[in-house]
Amino acid sequence: MSGFSRHPWLKWEQIEKFLGQKLPFGEKGQTFLDNMSWVEGYVQDMLKKAMPNTEVNTSSRAGSTSTETFETHEHVIVKVKLPKDEDPRAMRVFVKSNQIKITGYLSGKKKTVKLPTLVLPRSTRVTYKQRILEIRVRKSGLKEHYVEAFIRF
Repeated sequence: MSGFSRHPWLKWEQIEKFLGQKLPFGEKGQTFLDNMSWVEGYVQDMLKKAMPNTEVNTSSRAGSTSTETFETHEHVIVKVKLPKDEDPRAMRVFVKSNQIKITGYLSGKKKTVKLPTLVLPRSTRVTYKQRILEIRVRKSGLKEHYVEAFIRF
């Protein structure tokens, strides 16, 4: 029994319109389910469109450092790879609710990293290991509690 007669409500034209492309049927006599190799490419394209990009910045010129930003459930983590000639003890990290600023480069320049979500600046922990400066900041609003606002009379 072919797919058309089992599901009379299934209209391939509507599916092709929804997917935005023609369905690849192979040779004559081959059914739709016999050639599913196109699905992987389609799924990858949809995931690229639907998933937010994790920022991987390698274009900064402040000492030619590379930066990687990613999120966990509770934190935003920024990893900055420092060149060999940079002194990690001279570095200073400033955190705002939506960005991080790093100073102390030999060139005198500053590096600013925009964060993908709001964070709690006072929760920042910075570690340095094997030429990587890791900045870990707790996300804002994870466990929002009510704060009483007192009424003035």
